[in-house]
Amino acid sequence: MKIFTNITPKYFLVAASICMFLSGCADDHGKGEMHAAVSKCFSKYPLVKGTAYKRFSCIYQAHFQYGPAAMGDHYNLLLQVDLASLSVGQEIDEGILTVQEGETALHWVTAKAYYQASQNILPTKSSNIIGLRK
Repeated sequence: MKIFTNITPKYFLVAASICMFLSGCADDHGKGEMHAAVSKCFSKYPLVKGTAYKRFSCIYQAHFQYGPAAMGDHYNLLLQVDLASLSVGQEIDEGILTVQEGETALHWVTAKAYYQASQNILPTKSSNIIGLRK
């Protein structure tokens, strides 16, 4: 019996340590759930004419639902990217942009957001990402 009393605490610590690192046991502020929701958007709505706006609307809704806790410090900036993506998606669906032109516009929006985040610049109402894209 003394063997089991020595082993049990060790196994308990190992199990607790493993559980702590698993997403099911650790509080990730909804990040895992948000990423799963966004992944569903990508698979459900491919970036093609006719579904582009639905795709970005789905992504925006997932980000908005899980909020700043899941998205991190640049929540407002990322929502600006989502809104710019909605605009690009609508232009793809309407035939104003080809899918390739839309991808270029999305790349630019993402690069601009990355630059603003790295410079700790928050977009203002007069110089937000959507306004700078056009």
